[in-house]
Amino acid sequence: MTFKPLFQHFKEMKHYFIVVVLVFGVSFYLGWANSDQFSHFLEGQLQGLKSISQSLSNKENPQLWFFFIIFLNNAVKSVGIIFLGLFFGVLPLFMLVANGMILGYVLSLQTHESTLSIVLKGILPHGIIEIPVILLACAYGLKLGMLVWKSAAQLLVPAEKRTASSELFRTLRLTKPLIPVIVVLLLLAAIIESTLTYWLVHL
Repeated sequence: MTFKPLFQHFKEMKHYFIVVVLVFGVSFYLGWANSDQFSHFLEGQLQGLKSISQSLSNKENPQLWFFFIIFLNNAVKSVGIIFLGLFFGVLPLFMLVANGMILGYVLSLQTHESTLSIVLKGILPHGIIEIPVILLACAYGLKLGMLVWKSAAQLLVPAEKRTASSELFRTLRLTKPLIPVIVVLLLLAAIIESTLTYWLVHL
């Protein structure tokens, strides 16, 4: 397995990277500035996370449990969202919007500590790795979805002009080195979140 073609392909993905960052940023702002309007939806999304967190906190070696759950959850979702993008890119877009809004909503609820303190202690240590990796996965999911749309549209043109299908299969082949990159980086993020972040939050 070689990673050079993947890293070279990142240059072709710059427009998708820009799109996912913009969508995530706008979603973050909506969750932050319009928390009352979206509170029912966002609280529903957070409720499951809260119950899992409370359950893990009561176990022996909670940090070890947090590590496994965080890593498995992020790895499965990130890898899955790439291939779920084949369904016309809808689910990667939903994941971007939901995660951005949830993060903005959570920060908008912080009243006992400054937002800067929450970001520095609870998000930045692991988020500096985790968030870009999730955005990377969503970008490739959107890319695959767009290529599916183009492939469908090109069914109406002569075979020699159908370029989207070959690009789709090329991108799918690049997921072979992409997945290990994502998994390793999320493993590192989970280690940081279950150790450094956990320690900082519980100071």
